Amino acid sequence: MNTTLSSIALATSLVFSGSALAAGGVWDSAAPWGDAEPVQLTEWNTFDTLSGDSTPEIGAGTISLSPAGFTFQNGDIYTLFSLPTITATLAGTAGVFDVYLRVATQGNSLASEASLNGVSANSILAFTDGADQGAGSEQELYWVWNNVTGADLYTFQFKAAEAHILIDQVALATVAVAAVPEPSTYAMLALGLGMLGAASRRRKK
Repeated sequence: MNTTLSSIALATSLVFSGSALAAGGVWDSAAPWGDAEPVQLTEWNTFDTLSGDSTPEIGAGTISLSPAGFTFQNGDIYTLFSLPTITATLAGTAGVFDVYLRVATQGNSLASEASLNGVSANSILAFTDGADQGAGSEQELYWVWNNVTGADLYTFQFKAAEAHILIDQVALATVAVAAVPEPSTYAMLALGLGMLGAASRRRKK
């Protein structure tokens, strides 16, 4: 019992000592979708319930942990000894999109693989403070799924690779992809231009 309490106290103190360097609720990297305006954007900068279910500051969506984590410090989720799967959802709409999952963490790392509606992708590192992984280390990762046909609901899942990870922010976004004309469209365009050219030549004669 005393050993367990001592371990919790040690883990807590390590995260407290490192988090003093962190700017909680503030992204250190540029948005991975650049200057594009997301069609949908949901973002959690704080988490206000013990299970991790929380109302986002931007947009609408849900987020939860299994097994449950708990709010630890200044509205962050801290996983302590568990290795939870984090599930976040975003309501979708018709169209074709690049879909993004963006996460800011402190402490140990997230697993590199995440999934969107069962389709896996690997993380891209957008920011790190350069410290070794562990207490005080900050990272911002994102995942992107390209050319996704719009769904009624996007379900994202990602995992902690190790225990003792603090999740500071999560964002979900969809960015519309410009439609690429079908080959038949190009053929019709060429035919139309050809007819216009022929008509112009007849008028000159």
